[in-house]
Amino acid sequence: MQNYQRPPTVSESIVKQLKEEIIKGIYLPGERIKILDLAKRFGASQTSVREALKILQKTDLVTEIPHKGYFITSLDLDELLDIWKIKEELWALAFSWFAERATKEQIERARRCVEKFKEAYIENDIDKAFEANFALTDVILEGCGSRKLVSLLQSIEDQAKRYRYLSLEYDDNLRISSHYFEEVMKAIEKRDKVKTAQLMKEYIKFSASVLKNNYESIIAKERRKQRARVIE
Repeated sequence: MQNYQRPPTVSESIVKQLKEEIIKGIYLPGERIKILDLAKRFGASQTSVREALKILQKTDLVTEIPHKGYFITSLDLDELLDIWKIKEELWALAFSWFAERATKEQIERARRCVEKFKEAYIENDIDKAFEANFALTDVILEGCGSRKLVSLLQSIEDQAKRYRYLSLEYDDNLRISSHYFEEVMKAIEKRDKVKTAQLMKEYIKFSASVLKNNYESIIAKERRKQRARVIE
């Protein structure tokens, strides 16, 4: 018998849509979010929009400034590198526990995600790579066997995903990521949790270096988008 899953509330649906748009750069850092405009766009009440923004505020994607409203949160490079250092430790632990605890079916699903990422690299499809990347981490979180670790990772990943997406086009990121994911899967399939953790730490350090080396270019590109939107 399947477990009953209630349909999402209006505010939860708004959260899902806005989160995706923030991550993919449709809304830009520092940009104000107007409650009335969102209410009209989604055909929802202003109360539902406010509830959605409160949820996004808890993940630090949105910041409320008293008497001014809600704005897309801006993070400087030092804050982002702190997040990546935390990611390095937590994801290494999650992947190593996955190697130790995951079922064969979960490992097979992880393998399919890695293969999809490789396809995205060959096709140079950043959106497809992004989806495959986070489909993989969803499987890892499911199979690592620790609700507390899942909670900790989820609390920082919403902030990280935006910059992960924006940095995928730089420094041969797709090819190198695909290589690391393949090596990680080999270690997982051998149930080698030490090698799995080591590879993940190396990979996230690489990811942090890409972000650090290209942060100014990423921010400049975001500002050009903002200027273009103002002109429109």
